[in-house]
Amino acid sequence: MKKIILLISFFSALNICYVYSQPADSPYPVIFIHGLNSDDQTWSATLSQISSTWNLSPAHILSAVLNARGGDTTNYLQDVIIPQQDVNGNFVNTISNSSVYAFNFGNFWNRNPSDPRIILYSSSTPGSNQSPSSQSSIYKQGYILKIFIDSVLRVTGASKVILAGHSMGGLAIREYLQRTENGIHKWWIDPNDPVNGHRVARVVTFGTPHLGTNVSSIPFTTIDFNSEAIRDMRYSYSSVNAPFLFSNPENTVPSSYYNADINCNGSVTDTITGLSFNTAENTLMPLPQNITYTWITSNYLSLGTDLAVPLSRQWLYNGSVPSPAGISDTLLTNKNHIQETSDYRSIIRGLDEPDNINYSYEISFGKTYAGYITLQSKGITSDTDFYSIQLSTGGNLSLHLISLNAGVTGIAVLNSSGSALAVKTISGTADSVSCYCSSGTYFFRVTGNSNQNSNLNSYRFTPSAVPSAVLDLTVSIEGFWNGIYNIRDTVNLYIRNSSFPFNAVDSAKAFTDTSGNAIVNFIHAVTGSYYLQIRHRNSTETWSSVPLNFTNGNTTLLNLTSSQSNAYGNNLIYKSGKWCIYSGDVNQDGTTDASDISSVENDASSGTSGYVKTDVTGDNFVDGSDLSLTDNNAFSGVGSVTP
Repeated sequence: MKKIILLISFFSALNICYVYSQPADSPYPVIFIHGLNSDDQTWSATLSQISSTWNLSPAHILSAVLNARGGDTTNYLQDVIIPQQDVNGNFVNTISNSSVYAFNFGNFWNRNPSDPRIILYSSSTPGSNQSPSSQSSIYKQGYILKIFIDSVLRVTGASKVILAGHSMGGLAIREYLQRTENGIHKWWIDPNDPVNGHRVARVVTFGTPHLGTNVSSIPFTTIDFNSEAIRDMRYSYSSVNAPFLFSNPENTVPSSYYNADINCNGSVTDTITGLSFNTAENTLMPLPQNITYTWITSNYLSLGTDLAVPLSRQWLYNGSVPSPAGISDTLLTNKNHIQETSDYRSIIRGLDEPDNINYSYEISFGKTYAGYITLQSKGITSDTDFYSIQLSTGGNLSLHLISLNAGVTGIAVLNSSGSALAVKTISGTADSVSCYCSSGTYFFRVTGNSNQNSNLNSYRFTPSAVPSAVLDLTVSIEGFWNGIYNIRDTVNLYIRNSSFPFNAVDSAKAFTDTSGNAIVNFIHAVTGSYYLQIRHRNSTETWSSVPLNFTNGNTTLLNLTSSQSNAYGNNLIYKSGKWCIYSGDVNQDGTTDASDISSVENDASSGTSGYVKTDVTGDNFVDGSDLSLTDNNAFSGVGSVTP
């Protein structure tokens, strides 16, 4: 068979602005997966609603055929194809950058391997007694979902996706996430990464038969009840567990179904490990623990069902606790099975941004994002959303937020441990919060009240950072430079105004390497000209010879080891090829004198060791070498020289 190539085109990102009516980005692309005997159009009402919040590209649909060969084979590699063109020669499957995508496998093809063309929205089959594409094996759906996720990640550059599945689409998600063979994840984007290889941040399902359904008729639909999908969604055949969901040999599948090849490998003699066990997931193939899950259920007209799936089988649970415990939740609605995909209010609630800092959504600078304040489970009106961001250099970190009747009441910047660094109560439609930060991981927290957002308005926010001034310093301490390498140690740095009284503007700690080099950020300083003051635990305070120019986002170089004139008053000593800061000012009073000698002498007599100020040579012992160096500099009258 001719290899089918999925074309992906890269489109430029949309310009960012603060116009409230303009759609923004979702932190991760959302992929909608339809259910049995359906297609992407089932999401029309929902996508129309959320397209005012999140960017929706015209090229957001991936269409596939899952029954290309039909009775010729049951092997998924031959049965699943993604043609490049439709029968009229129009290019399809060229998805572009978007925040929202939809899956469509309700198609057929022209059955020409040399020039494959897709027939969109067709329920045709390769022959009689074959499953239509949208009613084909869930195993195949897991495979095609892998292809779609990979395509979306490539075209958007995102690190993860959010998956939202209706009915059978929820089982396709679980197939993708849970299926393993020989201990290796079958469908994950990176099966060699057992923790993050799935590249999924969140899962939402609605009306999904997580525990199966034996319903034999669904109103307003045309279902082939002999199809592969119906075979897989059942929880039993008479008194026998159905293999796909609850584990069993393939030979337990009744002959009324078109085939018994549940794992689509061309054989019907395998024993299948099911996705579920009792009322929860099968722990032999567990759901990942670094994803949050929402199981949306529906009790239509209080009938205990949505007319397709019994209420008790629409979610995973242990007792009354949703499963997986601690990372899953449920929402209860009152829609019938067909109405569920248009119930955008429940869907948006299910897509609610994480309220746990450990599952925060990753965001980046240079983009405007959107989120919702929504009603929480059990009728809780307060909502908290967490986002994480990486600050590569220190600087002023800010979050600008626009919230027009979206229920936002506060925003905050948190450090990596979750402690608040800056908090702002929202008082208008636009506000911001900022703080000075060093490089590292930070969190933005958005809080609100869903009672103030009855119309499901979204908030927009843009993270930004003004990078700090950077100093690339090379310095040697006389006692710590042995002619071969510098003993590593901490120096305290201060930048001071260039005119009297030379007030300190900012400070930083630097840990020098063996060449005496350290790179530090002055996160509070604004662009300007400043003296640099250097202090070390047992050395002479030393200043730069002249004020240095510091510019936000740029690096200033200072190498004291290369020239004596780089220090104020030429206050350096030449040793073994390098200019060094004088050692010996143990008590840091600005001079090396008898008091310093006395301290070193006492500790040397006592055999003191370790990280102490009197260890002037940095070898972790206080002995005669420390005393000799201190004595020589005291005799020479060494002291600090400052402006």
